[in-house]
Amino acid sequence: MAAPASAPPDAQALDTLHRGAPLSALVGVVEAFFLSVLFWRDVPATAIALWLAAFAAVRGLRIALGMAYRRSPAAPGTRAAFWARWVVVSALAQALAWGAGSWVLLAPANLVAEMALHIGLAAVVLGSVAHLAHHLPALAAYAAGVFGPLAARDLLVGEPLHTLLALASVLMALYVWHAGRAQARTIAQAAEQQRERQALIAALQRENQATRLARQEAEAAHASKAQFLAAVGHDLRQPLNAMQLLAYTLQQPASRERVDYLAATLMECAESMGSLVEGLLELSRLDARSITPRPTRFALQALFGEMAGTFGVQAQAKGLALTVEPTTAHVEGDRALLARVLSNLVANAIRYTPAGFVRLGAREQGATVEVCVEDSGVGIDAAELPRIFDEHYQIGNPERDRSQGLGLGLATARRLCDLLGLELSVQSQPGQGSRFALCLPLTAPGPVAAGTAVTTMGDEKATAQPGPPAQRVMVLEDDAGSRLALTEVLQDWGCEVIAAASLQEAMQPPHARPDALVVDWHLPHGVQGPEAVAALRSAFGHSLPALLVTAEATPELQARAAAAGLPLLPKPIAPMKLRAFLQSTPAA
Repeated sequence: MAAPASAPPDAQALDTLHRGAPLSALVGVVEAFFLSVLFWRDVPATAIALWLAAFAAVRGLRIALGMAYRRSPAAPGTRAAFWARWVVVSALAQALAWGAGSWVLLAPANLVAEMALHIGLAAVVLGSVAHLAHHLPALAAYAAGVFGPLAARDLLVGEPLHTLLALASVLMALYVWHAGRAQARTIAQAAEQQRERQALIAALQRENQATRLARQEAEAAHASKAQFLAAVGHDLRQPLNAMQLLAYTLQQPASRERVDYLAATLMECAESMGSLVEGLLELSRLDARSITPRPTRFALQALFGEMAGTFGVQAQAKGLALTVEPTTAHVEGDRALLARVLSNLVANAIRYTPAGFVRLGAREQGATVEVCVEDSGVGIDAAELPRIFDEHYQIGNPERDRSQGLGLGLATARRLCDLLGLELSVQSQPGQGSRFALCLPLTAPGPVAAGTAVTTMGDEKATAQPGPPAQRVMVLEDDAGSRLALTEVLQDWGCEVIAAASLQEAMQPPHARPDALVVDWHLPHGVQGPEAVAALRSAFGHSLPALLVTAEATPELQARAAAAGLPLLPKPIAPMKLRAFLQSTPAA
């Protein structure tokens, strides 16, 4: 790769050109002295002395220039062009000093001295190629300054030998230029290879750094996952252990009061386990982005009213003042997911507020409204704030007491906000409470969008509506344990149960017409719940109420259930939800 003659040298080349000045100047003075000795008898001593003094002065100025370069703090950087120009000037000055010497040291009759002069000047110029090739303009100035006056001198002498020497000087100048360009290409290639090596080393260092960071992140993620699984295992084993011991105790003879107490405790363990599983599944769906937000316009006050109704009794039982500030704002967003966010925030505030208040409010800010949940609870230390949205991370609960929650509420709230494109912020001071806030886009009041047909059949701990349940229920469930459990519960409520493991078995006569259907989603032979309900309704009557149950309550199944107009209950089934469905179904 040829270096252009006009390109300024880089910092390394400038260093080479300037820092070698003292030694090259000293060598030049010595060479000039020995050449002048050859002409001592043919040239006046005064002329030789004056030339040597001028030559030494030029070389001294070159040394001073090199020293000034070394003292200049900006030499390798922003003033590179300035110092490159001085390289050319100094090279031309030194070359003209040699060229002037060829006119002073003139003795055509002394062939030995003449040949020594030409050979010496050729050696001087050739010796400068490696040095000045770092900057071709300097090499060109040097060659021209030496060979130009020398060739002109030989032509002026006019003798055949000197004419040949003039031609040789011109050819030597061309050779020096050619050699200098070749040397410059070599220098440029070496510099490029050096840059490539440095870039490769830097890339390898960055890659190694990235690898180390990735390994550290992987190790941290593995440790976090191990901690998470340990917490999950603990929280699952605790109620499972209690359930196993309680089930064993129920097998022993006991009074009715004792049985009722053990059964109620067993139910609490099952509900705790179900809440944990449902929370983990929800986090998994959020991480997998399998939930699709469905934005609608709705009145924020209606959502606030639901929060007051849901958590009012819980706050009152704890002696807290739950305040829900009125608002006229209408917002746009997924109402169901936003309700889940606010539920988790309010529940968390009530749980960690031993006394005082919990406040839910909204404040309009331009085109948005800030929804905040404030409390006067225990607060959070600044060092703990970055981790409060991690799964199963709880402050002040190393014993994993389930009465203080499972550590999934805030993690779920953050994931939901990320899904909705909302920023969930938190401000807290130990002993002074916490404030969680998010901003929603304001919108003009509009028609309330119809909700999906999927229902969760009320809260798990809600009391069932009064009235007798359906008298005859068909249970279509392929899992033997679930089928038996449903049968036992329904029979305990006084229902006649028709249990079947497959659609074919359910369709086999004779079967009396049931009052309601409870159908699992996934059935043998690839039959799915909506399909089975349609077939049974065709056989028993299209007005037959039906409830779908599933252990895979994904958004896709919920949407399909909504499209079919069927309510959907996730497993584990809350008995009160099942009873609420049956009580809404008239007996035949």
